Amino acid sequence: MSRYDDMVKHLLGQFDKAEVIKAIFYALFLEFEELDKGLDDLKNKRWIDTGEGAQLDGIGQIVDMDRTVTGLRLLKFFGFRGQRNVTGFNQAPFRGYYEEYLTSLILSDEQYRQLLHAKVWNNNTYAYTNDTVKSLQIIFGTNTIIVQNAGNAKMRISIGKLTNEDEKILIEGIDLLVRAAGVGYEFYNEFDKYAFGFKGQTYCKGFGQAPFSHFF
Repeated sequence: MSRYDDMVKHLLGQFDKAEVIKAIFYALFLEFEELDKGLDDLKNKRWIDTGEGAQLDGIGQIVDMDRTVTGLRLLKFFGFRGQRNVTGFNQAPFRGYYEEYLTSLILSDEQYRQLLHAKVWNNNTYAYTNDTVKSLQIIFGTNTIIVQNAGNAKMRISIGKLTNEDEKILIEGIDLLVRAAGVGYEFYNEFDKYAFGFKGQTYCKGFGQAPFSHFF
């Protein structure tokens, strides 16, 4: 039902045939509908999951998380296996001695929402183990997370999702992982839902049922 129909419906019976009043309603209802839409947007589009553009930027100011991320290595250059964000011969240029390799990244709304959720969680945590797992689930967009005690106040993290190089750089460059003060961490490996393993191991299956996990 349109705003116009709703207005006419509330007329008293004696004005049911009053075409002049209906004409006035018709002239005004578009402006009322625009006002209703503005009020509805103000109510429903100022949250992380529904906001866009400037609305998300406003949330970022509140939680202290800027859309522009600086100091990330996102430019690909020639390099060797094991180095981050590099590629082989004829696939990327050599990096000159004075050539910049750090650049800024302006996050898309989709990327920004994910990091805003993680920042909100980070701002309100007591740094329990379950909070650490939850922060990883938000950051990586997967429920499959393994956190192990690696000794010496350090934890080892396995991710149930395959990530690309740019995602790794962004995740490591913006430290939103919930952890207690003085506790270090390392991203150990990643796998797609299940990885090869042995009986009793979490998220593991036997030969021919799941691939080997990848080192992060």
